[in-house]
Amino acid sequence: MTQVVKSAITGMMTRNGQTKVEQKPRVVDSDSESEEVESKVVRPLANGVGKAHEYRAGSIMHISLSNFITYDRIDVTPGPHMNMIIGPNGTGKSSIVCAIALGLGENTSVMKRAKDISEFVKHGHEHGAIEITLATGTGSVKIRREIARQGNKSTWKIDGRGATFAEVQRRTRELRIQVNNLCQFLPQDRVVEFSKMTSQALLKQTQAAVGREDLQQLQEELVRRRAQERQAMSESLRLRNDTETLRKQNALLERDVQRWQERQTAESQLRVLTALVPLARYAEIKAAHDAAKQARHEANAAFIAARDSTEANELEEKMSQLESAAAARERARRAAGDERLSSEKAVRQQVTRIERLEAEQNELREELTSVRTQAQRRREQIAALRAEVARLEAACSEDRPPAEEDATGRQQARVLRERQLELTNELVAIGDEHKAIMSTGRQLSADVERRSAQLRGLDDEAARQREALRRAHEDSARALEWLEANRSLFAQHVFSPVCLEVAVRDARYAALVEAVVGMSTLRTFVTQGDADYHVFTREVNDRQGLRVNVVSAAGLRMPGDLRAARPAGDVQRLGFGGYAVDFLDAPQPVLAVLCARDKIHEIPLALGAVDHGAAERLQLREYIADGTRFTAVRGRYGSRAATVTTARIHMQARLLGGGGESDEIRATRERLGSEIDALRDAQAANEAAMKRLSARERGVRDSHRQAEAQDAALRDARRTRAAAAERWERQRIHVATKQAQLQALVADSQRGSAEDVAESARRIGRSVRDNARARARCLADAAAHAGTAARALHSLARGGLAGFRDARALSELRAATARVREAAADALAALEAATDAFGVAKARARDALEETRAVTGGLTEDEREAVRAEQDRRSGSALESSDELETELATCRQRLSMAAASGVSAAVIAQFEERQRRLAAMVAQAQQLEAELLRVRRRKRHAREQWEQPLADVVARISARFRAMFDHIDCLGEVALRKAGDGVTEADAVDDEDYDNWGIEIRVAFRKNEALQALDNHRQSGGERAVSTILYLQALQTLVAAPFRVVDEINQGMDERNERLVHSLIVDSACQQGSSQYFLITPKLLPDLDYHPLMKVLCIFNGEWQPESFNFGKYITNARNRGR
Repeated sequence: MTQVVKSAITGMMTRNGQTKVEQKPRVVDSDSESEEVESKVVRPLANGVGKAHEYRAGSIMHISLSNFITYDRIDVTPGPHMNMIIGPNGTGKSSIVCAIALGLGENTSVMKRAKDISEFVKHGHEHGAIEITLATGTGSVKIRREIARQGNKSTWKIDGRGATFAEVQRRTRELRIQVNNLCQFLPQDRVVEFSKMTSQALLKQTQAAVGREDLQQLQEELVRRRAQERQAMSESLRLRNDTETLRKQNALLERDVQRWQERQTAESQLRVLTALVPLARYAEIKAAHDAAKQARHEANAAFIAARDSTEANELEEKMSQLESAAAARERARRAAGDERLSSEKAVRQQVTRIERLEAEQNELREELTSVRTQAQRRREQIAALRAEVARLEAACSEDRPPAEEDATGRQQARVLRERQLELTNELVAIGDEHKAIMSTGRQLSADVERRSAQLRGLDDEAARQREALRRAHEDSARALEWLEANRSLFAQHVFSPVCLEVAVRDARYAALVEAVVGMSTLRTFVTQGDADYHVFTREVNDRQGLRVNVVSAAGLRMPGDLRAARPAGDVQRLGFGGYAVDFLDAPQPVLAVLCARDKIHEIPLALGAVDHGAAERLQLREYIADGTRFTAVRGRYGSRAATVTTARIHMQARLLGGGGESDEIRATRERLGSEIDALRDAQAANEAAMKRLSARERGVRDSHRQAEAQDAALRDARRTRAAAAERWERQRIHVATKQAQLQALVADSQRGSAEDVAESARRIGRSVRDNARARARCLADAAAHAGTAARALHSLARGGLAGFRDARALSELRAATARVREAAADALAALEAATDAFGVAKARARDALEETRAVTGGLTEDEREAVRAEQDRRSGSALESSDELETELATCRQRLSMAAASGVSAAVIAQFEERQRRLAAMVAQAQQLEAELLRVRRRKRHAREQWEQPLADVVARISARFRAMFDHIDCLGEVALRKAGDGVTEADAVDDEDYDNWGIEIRVAFRKNEALQALDNHRQSGGERAVSTILYLQALQTLVAAPFRVVDEINQGMDERNERLVHSLIVDSACQQGSSQYFLITPKLLPDLDYHPLMKVLCIFNGEWQPESFNFGKYITNARNRGR
């Protein structure tokens, strides 16, 4: 079956029902065939359709779609002001939003629907198109985007001419269209993103939305200037550190320069000393040369005298004869000595052999004794071991004592442990209960003291008012305390919260006045100037984070300049006591704020009933009578009939209850007294419970100690049994060891028999006899060799006496000959030594002369002059030796060596001078950097002055409208500029220069006694976020520079009350002359909403259920007839 899809869009004005229908044929593709059907476009004949000159530049004049998402073809002609697009879900409302975004060059990601542009072509078609006509101020421009499914491509045209995407973007930028800005274009799929938006992103998009590109540029410049400043500060700090480091290094280098200069002086002194030393040495060597020459001459004369003497020859002849006789006697003495040594050696050999035989004899005797006694000892050992084994077996014959206790003992121990655990758990429970009782006691004492203080505070009227304010709003009470301590910060008097500044002339009207003013206003602080307003909000709201209300009375009209719609006499004739302002005494600025915010000069009050019909005829919008608040809402169109809503008011004033103690105060006093009595009774009960618990704890602890004593006794018994079992086991092991030893001895005894012992004794006896015979032979040989040695010794003694006499005579001759020869040798040696000394002295003198010539020859004339001056200086004192000069020279060289070891070189001067030049350059660079830093800071300060105050003014204007709209729905709201710091500041400077992280923070409170909280995606509900979002966008309405704004289904999730109030606010702000074009998309509307002549309602009829023909004018006529 062929499906035919039909669509139509209808424009409807609520002022009248005049419409005309344009019939446009259109071909719609289906699954298997196509047919021509009618598509109806209903256009209004009313002010909602504007003329070309009424459209603001950049506004949308016409939208034409073909084969786009759900549409075959559709034409939309929005009005220049408020456009409401309504229709059931799924009819294609959001498709028009998609067409606006994509047709003006935005990316598909903005819609969060599809990634590829080809997916926006209607199913079953290959091509689609979007054509949007924009007003330019002097005419119009058509931008067309043709989409091809094949290849996922699109082409652009401007006024029928092919164009590039860049050209389309340039034209939309020229018309200040910002489809990617959530403050201008908020599609259905991105509503949640608004509450998720960071405060930084909200600030940037708000600046763009209000058309302040200059503010955006200034913020970017501030970010750039701050980065330059931080870089310059970092570079300046680095340069200062480098300069200080280089200065310290050069200070160290100055000492090196001083060392180098000292080294230069030492080197000059070294050159002088180097010349003086060889000169002094040459003088000394020349003197030694002359002395050696004289000594050689004297030694030569003495040598000649000694060489010519005859005494030496005579002594040598006698000494030769005596030496021959002594030699013969010496040979005989040596032969006798050799014989004596040979005999003594033989004697020693025999003695050694005899000693070895005696040792063998002793070993044989011991072996014989051992053989004879070994059998006896083995028998004795076996007997001893058998006795010990029997004794040990007797000791172990008893049964082994049990190491473990029996079942009864184990059961007793288990019961005892369970008892201990039970008592321990009970003690822990008692401890927890004790802590709980103590905590309860402390809490009860604190509660008694707190309520007593509250009771004392009720005795003072001002204290009662402040206490009421603190109960109503803690932050306001804390802000009041800060204000009273810091009034010197303000140029003019800042008024306390309104509830403390006003006085109700007639206490009977206090509750009525409080109902008119409202709790939010009663907690509001009032300043007389904008400067004090900014000081207060910065110190209290921003720095302390208190959520309080403050308004400035600057520019407000004073009560004397305001007139009510009806004179006071007219309302008094109806039974009213007067207008709310007539019952209040307060400073004029405070009254001006109440008139501006709560219209107290227009709302009459009555204690009893009034003529409501007469009140309606006087067209009173709001009044209070007989404890009820009446609010009349009149339609803006048609008969303008009034709809009256009523609400009972609280007849006991909470913050304005002056003139004696109110029922609430009396009730509070009675409540506090009762609570104090109850708390004291609870304290007594708590103390009694503590005493019972202490007695119970003592009993449990006594039982626990008894159980521990019993457990200790059981543990001692177990240890005693275990020790006895261990001793029995050790004895058993000892018995087994002794039995093994006994078995081994018995086996050894069995292996050794009596015949073996006798045979061993005979063998040892034979060895003893053979040993005795060998010792006798050795003794005989030793005696023969001893006699030979004695005879040789006697002969040696005789020859020794004769040799001693010859040796003495020979010694005397040799001594005399040696004396003569030594005298001649000494003379020769003296001559040779004198000759050698002379040669050495001559050579040294020659070397010293050459050295002196070499040293002095290499000196410059200045150095020679310095050497001569030094010689002259030293000649006046005692002459210094060359050694002393060498010592002085070595000292000088050591000083130079130490200087060289310190690393100081000739380059130190150049390095010092180079660093001095670098220091001068770095100081100049630091001065340039400081100058550059000052320039950057001047430009940054200038940019901030141009940016911050205008931005603060924009935010203040937004916040004022935002707060007013929230007051209209009986909630709290504000918009604040949130500053941020980057942690890099100068001394005593405020850390608020992280300009890239400055942001706008939306703060709201939807319930009574709730502090303002930042809007985010977690704290508030979906409906609250929707209300906050749309009211923020409405607060931008009068400031926005964008030519049109789109909000898609923002009212979803709102309750009926909020939706109605928000709708009224949107209509009021969007239908003002000069405001930008507005698109509000919604699937449903509440009945009896406010509408405006400049507002246009576009009804979407699209889908398979659409009838073949549809006369919208007839539908409206029928609806009106049924309404009558």
